[in-house]
Amino acid sequence: MSDYDENLLDMNDSSSSMSDVGVEMAVLALCMRNEKAVIDVVGKGLESIDFSDWRNASIYTAIMNLFYEGKSVDRFTVSSVLEKTSDYAKMDGLTYIYNVADTVASKASLSEYVSVLRSKSQLRRLDLTLGDVRAKINKGDQPADSLADYAISEISKLKSGESVTGFEQLSSILKTAAQEITDEVSGKSGNKLRTGFKRLDTALGGLHPGSLNIIAARPGMGKSAFAINIASNVAANGTPVAFFALEMSKTEIANRLLSSCMDKPINRILFSHKMDDRDNAQLQSALERLSDFPIYVDDTPGINPITMKSKITGLNSRPESAPGLIIVDYLGLMTMPQRTNSRNEEVSAITRSLKILAKELNIPIIALSQMSRRAAKDEDHTPQLSDLRDSGSIEQDADTVMFIDRPSYYSKSEDKPRTDDDIETAYIYLEKNRHGSTERIKVCWIPKRTLFIEMENKNLTEPGSSYTRTQSADSASSDHHFEEDVPEPGDEDIPEPDDTLFGDVPTDFPDGFMSDDNI
Repeated sequence: MSDYDENLLDMNDSSSSMSDVGVEMAVLALCMRNEKAVIDVVGKGLESIDFSDWRNASIYTAIMNLFYEGKSVDRFTVSSVLEKTSDYAKMDGLTYIYNVADTVASKASLSEYVSVLRSKSQLRRLDLTLGDVRAKINKGDQPADSLADYAISEISKLKSGESVTGFEQLSSILKTAAQEITDEVSGKSGNKLRTGFKRLDTALGGLHPGSLNIIAARPGMGKSAFAINIASNVAANGTPVAFFALEMSKTEIANRLLSSCMDKPINRILFSHKMDDRDNAQLQSALERLSDFPIYVDDTPGINPITMKSKITGLNSRPESAPGLIIVDYLGLMTMPQRTNSRNEEVSAITRSLKILAKELNIPIIALSQMSRRAAKDEDHTPQLSDLRDSGSIEQDADTVMFIDRPSYYSKSEDKPRTDDDIETAYIYLEKNRHGSTERIKVCWIPKRTLFIEMENKNLTEPGSSYTRTQSADSASSDHHFEEDVPEPGDEDIPEPDDTLFGDVPTDFPDGFMSDDNI
């Protein structure tokens, strides 16, 4: 028995569940006999690491090199390439290569051969990963949470490489796109979410599935409030929202939601240790309205995209909690389980992971980000993409980038100091939009309710609730029409701050914003 035959027998006997050397040889034989087989194998994403026998891996590497150089592939050219390597003598040179080339193989079964090799390769990689994790566990120098994140991360990498997407003819893609357009316009289906801000929805065309959307602002500008407003508007229409709060606690988010439905902030009530009958009535009304909102909040500190994915998987296990939107507050407090050389590299890894997660789950993700200090120092405080903090990859990976700007934020006037009762002009700058044009959208900021709204008239009245269900939950998930022309608001849309505005119990929100009938 030759060394080759003995090696082959050992391989099949010792690890048959994780390798099939016979199939490996069949794939290589077809590649050395037929150029089309090489093209098919390369197109299916097979790599040299997918071969369990190092000799087969070396032959496949030689085949790939010849293919990429545009040279013919056969037993002679492969032998010529391998003669220049140290592997040639170790594999018994021509004898082994010719044995492989003479292997009986069916060209009709090539796809099945490749599928077997990929499956066996996945098993070997999984085995190595589990062994690596067990070695780290036995070493005992890392906490259990870190090891769990590492294990999930490494196993997720194996899953992400399972399949290779091939080309699809344009005619087929166009038919699918046309059908989606028809379905959305007719209201039969629609997978884009309304933010609850009409002008913003018109500019965006809604939040697109698989998109990464960045909301950025200076500290204290209201980005968390804006995100919570969007979460509640989406949830009001029956779409579950997963909110990862890295900066605030669950209770703080609840207090903000309650404040948005009342004419006195919760923190003011807590500070005064007083609650009159009116406060109590508004609190009970807010509880009744908000309790049905499918918002799921996780305030685990320092969370990373890997842990996020596992938590979302838990929500997806129940249809009623499967999120249609994920919000992360905020990027600056996220981490990655693997070590990186710099914070910029870590943020780059985070944004890439969030984009991949959005595409994998086919739902939009909103992530909040800080702006650099330069934006506060410039005389012109108009936000720009270059103001994004930590990494240029945020701009690169994001489908949309929105900035919040409140001119009064930078005002130093002592003649009329700002108070929580003021109503301020604010702007949402849509500075990057892969699905449309950029735009500046005027809104209204109500500090004491931590609430952004679009004003349609000057009659600001009592806060019954801050969020409007514009339609039923069923139709909200399908009937999204963003094509309406929405006029650019003028200065008259924003009421001037008035001491009497919140004086004696307002009675109602403006038309089209909120009413008891449509909650």
